[in-house]
Amino acid sequence: MRPWVRAAVTAGSIVLVGGLALGFRSLTAFGVFTDVVPGFAGVCARIATASGPEDIAIDAPSGLVFVSALDRRAQAAGHPSKADGLYVFALNEDVPHPRKLAGTPSDFHPHGISLYRTADGELTLMAINHRRDGGQSIDIFTVTGEGAATALRETASIQSGQLISPNAIAAVDGTRFYVTNDHTSATPLGRTLDDALVLPRANVLYFDGNVFRVVAERLAFPSGAALSADGRFLYVGESYNRRITTFARNPITGELTAAGEVALPGNVDNLRLDVRGILWAGSHPKAFAMAAWRADPAKPAPSQIFRLTTADGVATAATPVYTDLGGGIGGSSVGAVSGNRLLIGSPLDNHILDCRMDH
Repeated sequence: MRPWVRAAVTAGSIVLVGGLALGFRSLTAFGVFTDVVPGFAGVCARIATASGPEDIAIDAPSGLVFVSALDRRAQAAGHPSKADGLYVFALNEDVPHPRKLAGTPSDFHPHGISLYRTADGELTLMAINHRRDGGQSIDIFTVTGEGAATALRETASIQSGQLISPNAIAAVDGTRFYVTNDHTSATPLGRTLDDALVLPRANVLYFDGNVFRVVAERLAFPSGAALSADGRFLYVGESYNRRITTFARNPITGELTAAGEVALPGNVDNLRLDVRGILWAGSHPKAFAMAAWRADPAKPAPSQIFRLTTADGVATAATPVYTDLGGGIGGSSVGAVSGNRLLIGSPLDNHILDCRMDH
């Protein structure tokens, strides 16, 4: 065989093997090889909400449940919904009816949220805002009033060119926080390539009260973040890498150091801690099914909620607690827990699933 022919065959073989490996990685990330077996020990009921109740946060002292709702289909069509906003209801309501909170800006379309309660009882709510004008901001509110009088008072709206595609937020205190960029590509083509090729080009930012800085990078669609109860660790969920990484954090500088990771058989979304310090992860195991559902509301995608086991603060294993083909709720994004009660949200459905776990 002539040298140039041998070189061409070798190069072609390398390209073919590389392409197959890349294709296998992408198909794995999108859940093509993932089996979904329904199962849940408990009973569930629906709570009607505005479209897209993507994130849920429970404030244990008050028993209030805060819901971030964003109609993603309306947003994609170029006419954001007036129903977008933050909603609240109480855990002890016999029949919960989420109520839209007053006090948000006129151009407010929230994504991830996070709560922080000070030692003297003041409650802060942070929300990612995908503004209609195309800008991104972190809006910070003080929660005022009680019961039916609960409202929001905005204390800050933080903007930065580093907020490219913010997705999840974890409050450190009333002014400091971590926020994930699920993409750092600013163009539609760049984001499409990031997703299709599962390129690890996203990051985590830390806001120290004055400026942002990158504290973790080379991530693939980080869409979940939660701080451990003692503040020593930050948990970050990567949707396309299908894993949760535990980062040890420097409490003074906010810097992060990877301390461990655990794989999940699903596209990880929001992370939540309950009052016992147990970590819960929302996920949707089939990315292609999510894309199909976004196009056709009659085809809900499967849902899955995991309970994480930790050792010395580091997440080490994940156990599925709720798995459904989409009939209960489609494409789950969060599982917020209080006692034996599991509240499941979704970025595309029109209700929350209110579940009582048997154990």
